Amino acid sequence: MDKNYTYINDDLLAKYLLGEATVPESEQVEVWAASNPDHLKQLEDFRTILEKSKLQIDPEIDEHQALKRLNIRLQHEKKTFHYKSVLRWVAIVAIVLSTGLFFYSNLIGNKIKVNSGKNTLTQTLPDGSTAILNKQSELSFVGGFFNKTRDVKLKGEAFFKVSANKSKPFIISVNDVRVTVVGTAFNVKSDGVAVVVVVESGIVKVNNRNDSVRLTAGEKVEVSQNQPHLFKGENQGKLYNYYYSNELVCDGTPLSDLVTVLNEKFKSNIVIVNPALKLLPISTTFKNESLKEILTIIAETFKIKIEYGQDIIKLK
Repeated sequence: MDKNYTYINDDLLAKYLLGEATVPESEQVEVWAASNPDHLKQLEDFRTILEKSKLQIDPEIDEHQALKRLNIRLQHEKKTFHYKSVLRWVAIVAIVLSTGLFFYSNLIGNKIKVNSGKNTLTQTLPDGSTAILNKQSELSFVGGFFNKTRDVKLKGEAFFKVSANKSKPFIISVNDVRVTVVGTAFNVKSDGVAVVVVVESGIVKVNNRNDSVRLTAGEKVEVSQNQPHLFKGENQGKLYNYYYSNELVCDGTPLSDLVTVLNEKFKSNIVIVNPALKLLPISTTFKNESLKEILTIIAETFKIKIEYGQDIIKLK
């Protein structure tokens, strides 16, 4: 409808068409009809309705009864106007809601903070990535349309499967180390002294204040505080995922690395007394074995002795 459209009282139009309007009222209707094509159309529509209703111009006609009959015929036209108005408001409400949802999703809904507590925790992040937190680990995530990056702060250990998005790098900050990826799978572990990053697939960039290094599948790097240079190495096996896979996968893995994970998994205190044993490679997979069963297999494999003491287990 024309934005210059001006509404006029229906009763006045009826009186005009029925010849019951006063001179000033007739002049008002005529000026109104001449001011806008839509006005004239409405007047003609009223005239048509009157003709179809077979209303007679009669000095004795009951004006109220005529208006009653006319309003019945006008009901459909009014509903059309009301319907358009409702649609307009529905559209406005939809826009407001969608705008609110957009801002919520990108300002509030794209922020998350979780703590695994005493159990491991699998958490889907707002960007579609997945993080599996080891026990006693904490993670916070900030992303969204208005952020150029997906920022994560980590305390403890977590395995990440990052949803690919080249326009928004996924950046993990832990201690003074930054791990930057686009879409990949990798494990990050911090014990407060050092940060260890192991890549399962894709490419990961690791840097501290002094240096940076790129890792690909099967590679790892260990970064201590204020370390001047970063050196990547080959990761043997998949010991890093024991906390969510419940498996210890060794593939030429040094015995010292296995012992470190055994101490973490079983809260034990295993000590390799003979330094020569630390680099012995072991290739096997442990699934549901107890600590004692695993140590027995290690002893038989390398022909070494195991000494169980109070709060300590020695490998000789």
